[in-house]
Amino acid sequence: MSLIMKPVLWLTLWLWCCGAVLGPSSFSSSWMVQGFSLPPPPPSTSRSSKRHSMRLSDAVVPVVEKTEEEWKELLTPEQFYVLRQEGTEAPNSSALNFVKEDGSFTCAACGAPLFTTSTKFDSGTGWPSFYAPIDGSAIRLSTDFKLILPRTECSCNACGGHLGHVFDDGPDPTGQRFCMNGIAMEFSSDEDSPELAALVSERQQQAAAYRPSLGQVLPSIAINGVMGGLFFNAFLTKLQVTGGISSPLDAFPLLPAIYFGVVAAKGFDRMISE
Repeated sequence: MSLIMKPVLWLTLWLWCCGAVLGPSSFSSSWMVQGFSLPPPPPSTSRSSKRHSMRLSDAVVPVVEKTEEEWKELLTPEQFYVLRQEGTEAPNSSALNFVKEDGSFTCAACGAPLFTTSTKFDSGTGWPSFYAPIDGSAIRLSTDFKLILPRTECSCNACGGHLGHVFDDGPDPTGQRFCMNGIAMEFSSDEDSPELAALVSERQQQAAAYRPSLGQVLPSIAINGVMGGLFFNAFLTKLQVTGGISSPLDAFPLLPAIYFGVVAAKGFDRMISE
């Protein structure tokens, strides 16, 4: 390995370890955490609140537009930080982590339905996690590079509020982990909010079940495969230089190599099986 590639590898590892300081408690999440936030983009110059419809996937989603000042009046400072400034709440700080009752999770800013308890699972990361939204039109996905490596950002499709990030280490059938900020959502049980439950059920019946698109899967497979290969190459290079493993630290690159390799393999398997 060249003298240039070694610093790049360890810089990449250090950046991911910085994210681990947030405190996730499982091995998988220690490499894929929410991360830190950069200063928010300039506020919108719009002077009024507007509503119109935008067709995405199988549903017509009412789009909510407000000025940043209007959002500040509507949201708490903590909600504004996460939803409008793309911040991240502390792990294990949300009561939504413990919700198991049947119901729906809605956007705390605009009330749009996002997830249901049926797709919620315990990821061990300290943030509410789901393997799929109610349908493809509930959320908006984009790519950010705040931790150098690309991550998939998840936002409310109705108001654009930042919800969290999506990672490819979730359970079947999607293999995805929607790692959400609890403060960006509100929970309503089916018993207490039968109208909301009926609305969500109707949307799920009308729309096809959520599946990651090919555009989401292929870049993820490529990135995880390359990262796994780089770390494995670093391990082999170390063996060639030292002639063997002299301490546990020499084998450390194997951990991310195995993790990224397994994630890439699982993504490829799901792609060809569908």
